[in-house]
Amino acid sequence: MDNKIALYGHPGCLMVRPAKVLLQNSGAPFEYIDILQDKDARTQVRTINHGNESVPTVVFPDGSTLTEPSNKILIAKLATLGCQPSRSAIVMAYLMARAMLLVQIAPLLVLLYLILEIAGVF
Repeated sequence: MDNKIALYGHPGCLMVRPAKVLLQNSGAPFEYIDILQDKDARTQVRTINHGNESVPTVVFPDGSTLTEPSNKILIAKLATLGCQPSRSAIVMAYLMARAMLLVQIAPLLVLLYLILEIAGVF
Protein backbone atom coordinates (compact mmCIF):
# COMPACT_ATOMS: atom_id res chain seq x y z
CA MET A 1 0.00 0.00 0.00
CA ASP A 2 3.10 2.25 -0.20
CA ASN A 3 1.87 4.79 -2.76
CA LYS A 4 -1.77 3.81 -2.66
CA ILE A 5 -4.61 5.47 -0.83
CA ALA A 6 -6.22 3.12 1.69
CA LEU A 7 -10.00 3.23 1.89
CA TYR A 8 -11.17 1.48 5.05
CA GLY A 9 -14.81 0.49 5.22
CA HIS A 10 -17.29 -2.32 5.57
CA PRO A 11 -20.36 -3.43 3.59
CA GLY A 12 -22.80 -2.07 6.18
CA CYS A 13 -21.62 1.52 5.83
CA LEU A 14 -23.75 3.43 3.37
CA MET A 15 -21.18 6.18 2.85
CA VAL A 16 -18.33 3.94 1.72
CA ARG A 17 -19.78 3.48 -1.76
CA PRO A 18 -19.74 7.19 -2.77
CA ALA A 19 -16.13 7.49 -1.57
CA LYS A 20 -15.23 4.37 -3.54
CA VAL A 21 -16.85 5.78 -6.69
CA LEU A 22 -14.86 9.01 -6.38
CA LEU A 23 -11.59 7.15 -5.84
CA GLN A 24 -12.24 4.69 -8.68
CA ASN A 25 -12.86 7.53 -11.11
CA SER A 26 -10.11 9.88 -9.97
CA GLY A 27 -7.17 7.96 -11.34
CA ALA A 28 -5.64 7.72 -7.88
CA PRO A 29 -4.31 4.29 -6.96
CA PHE A 30 -6.21 3.00 -3.96
CA GLU A 31 -6.99 -0.16 -2.06
CA TYR A 32 -10.32 -0.93 -0.39
CA ILE A 33 -9.96 -2.74 2.93
CA ASP A 34 -12.97 -4.29 4.68
CA ILE A 35 -12.40 -3.85 8.42
CA LEU A 36 -14.82 -6.68 9.19
CA GLN A 37 -12.53 -9.08 7.32
CA ASP A 38 -9.16 -7.68 8.39
CA LYS A 39 -8.43 -7.48 12.12
CA ASP A 40 -5.28 -5.38 11.62
CA ALA A 41 -7.23 -2.91 9.50
CA ARG A 42 -9.91 -2.65 12.20
CA THR A 43 -7.18 -1.88 14.75
CA GLN A 44 -5.70 0.75 12.42
CA VAL A 45 -9.09 2.46 12.01
CA ARG A 46 -9.64 2.44 15.77
CA THR A 47 -6.20 3.97 16.31
CA ILE A 48 -6.85 6.73 13.79
CA ASN A 49 -10.32 7.45 15.17
CA HIS A 50 -9.63 7.37 18.92
CA GLY A 51 -11.19 3.94 19.51
CA ASN A 52 -14.06 4.28 17.05
CA GLU A 53 -14.59 2.16 13.96
CA SER A 54 -15.64 5.18 11.90
CA VAL A 55 -15.80 4.46 8.19
CA PRO A 56 -15.08 5.42 5.58
CA THR A 57 -11.61 6.26 6.81
CA VAL A 58 -9.19 7.27 4.08
CA VAL A 59 -5.42 7.14 4.60
CA PHE A 60 -3.22 8.89 2.06
CA PRO A 61 0.37 8.00 1.13
CA ASP A 62 1.67 11.04 3.05
CA GLY A 63 0.06 9.70 6.25
CA SER A 64 -2.79 12.21 6.34
CA THR A 65 -6.27 10.87 6.99
CA LEU A 66 -9.92 11.75 6.42
CA THR A 67 -12.68 10.19 8.49
CA GLU A 68 -16.19 10.10 7.08
CA PRO A 69 -15.30 12.81 4.56
CA SER A 70 -17.97 14.59 2.60
CA ASN A 71 -17.72 14.22 -1.16
CA LYS A 72 -16.55 17.83 -1.39
CA ILE A 73 -13.71 17.31 1.10
CA LEU A 74 -12.56 14.08 -0.56
CA ILE A 75 -12.62 15.71 -4.02
CA ALA A 76 -10.57 18.65 -2.69
CA LYS A 77 -7.99 16.30 -1.14
CA LEU A 78 -7.75 14.30 -4.37
CA ALA A 79 -7.14 17.57 -6.26
CA THR A 80 -4.08 18.23 -4.07
CA LEU A 81 -2.73 14.90 -5.34
CA GLY A 82 -3.37 15.86 -8.95
CA CYS A 83 -6.36 13.53 -9.25
CA GLN A 84 -9.80 14.57 -10.40
CA PRO A 85 -12.87 12.34 -10.51
CA SER A 86 -14.95 12.60 -13.67
CA ARG A 87 -17.96 14.88 -13.61
CA SER A 88 -20.24 11.87 -13.91
CA ALA A 89 -18.55 10.23 -10.91
CA ILE A 90 -19.05 13.39 -8.86
CA VAL A 91 -22.75 13.48 -9.78
CA MET A 92 -23.09 9.75 -9.04
CA ALA A 93 -21.42 10.10 -5.63
CA TYR A 94 -23.63 13.09 -4.79
CA LEU A 95 -26.80 11.20 -5.72
CA MET A 96 -25.67 8.11 -3.81
CA ALA A 97 -25.00 10.16 -0.69
CA ARG A 98 -28.46 11.76 -0.88
CA ALA A 99 -30.11 8.39 -1.47
CA MET A 100 -28.29 6.93 1.52
CA LEU A 101 -29.57 9.77 3.68
CA LEU A 102 -33.13 8.96 2.63
CA VAL A 103 -32.60 5.28 3.42
CA GLN A 104 -31.43 6.25 6.90
CA ILE A 105 -34.28 8.64 7.72
CA ALA A 106 -37.19 6.81 6.04
CA PRO A 107 -37.94 4.59 9.07
CA LEU A 108 -38.00 7.66 11.31
CA LEU A 109 -40.45 9.40 9.00
CA VAL A 110 -42.74 6.36 9.05
CA LEU A 111 -42.57 6.24 12.85
CA LEU A 112 -43.32 9.96 13.09
CA TYR A 113 -46.31 9.54 10.78
CA LEU A 114 -47.66 6.67 12.90
CA ILE A 115 -47.25 8.67 16.11
CA LEU A 116 -49.04 11.65 14.61
CA GLU A 117 -51.80 9.40 13.27
CA ILE A 118 -52.30 7.79 16.71
CA ALA A 119 -52.34 11.25 18.28
CA GLY A 120 -55.17 12.17 15.92
CA VAL A 121 -53.26 14.79 13.97
CA PHE A 122 -54.24 13.09 10.69
